[in-house]
Amino acid sequence: MGLYNKIKLLSQISWSKFVYYNFISKQVERKGRGWIIPYRNAVIDLAAGAKITLEKGHFLINANKPSGARTEAYVILRKNAKLNIRGLTQLNYRATIEVHEDAEVDIGSAYINSDAVILAAESIHIGHGCLISRMVFIYDADHHDIVNEEEKVINLPRPVVIGDHVWIGLQSLLLRGSKIGDGAVIAANSLVGGKIKAGTMASGNPARSYSEIHWKG
Repeated sequence: MGLYNKIKLLSQISWSKFVYYNFISKQVERKGRGWIIPYRNAVIDLAAGAKITLEKGHFLINANKPSGARTEAYVILRKNAKLNIRGLTQLNYRATIEVHEDAEVDIGSAYINSDAVILAAESIHIGHGCLISRMVFIYDADHHDIVNEEEKVINLPRPVVIGDHVWIGLQSLLLRGSKIGDGAVIAANSLVGGKIKAGTMASGNPARSYSEIHWKG
């Protein structure tokens, strides 16, 4: 990267937020050399008791924002929520990570593209080296209770677990209870509500594995 591009990139960072969240806020714990890097218009909303933990790698928020645009990315943690970042993770412009009260999101390392939404009511785990495409929705709950004749809730939250090196294609939807094995690929416009075998390509509604794949490198 040339000097001009480096200067341009640095100029896009919100330095006041960088200083606050890396050196002042008691709601951020840095265990390694990683930094929270909030680009301009990044929205970070941490309620009482909420905490972001960085173990390794940087956490880029509102990255790749078009020059001159005022678009935002959102990191919203409700009361006592936890967000763990264990490796380089990039949240692009117009993308959202929202963690509800007492819930937790754990990310190994991931590229989260524009308009993707990760919304946790209980627990979402994303492994290392994951690619989450544009307009992907990942929910571990329906976020509205459905009750039976006995007034018992029948759609309780269920954890979502995404393995390492998973690629989730454009406009896919992952629902509560989804479990995707290491190295799987979810084709565009798929709906996942169950288990996807490791190392397979899956597609459809509901998504089903239909072939094995092998990654290079």
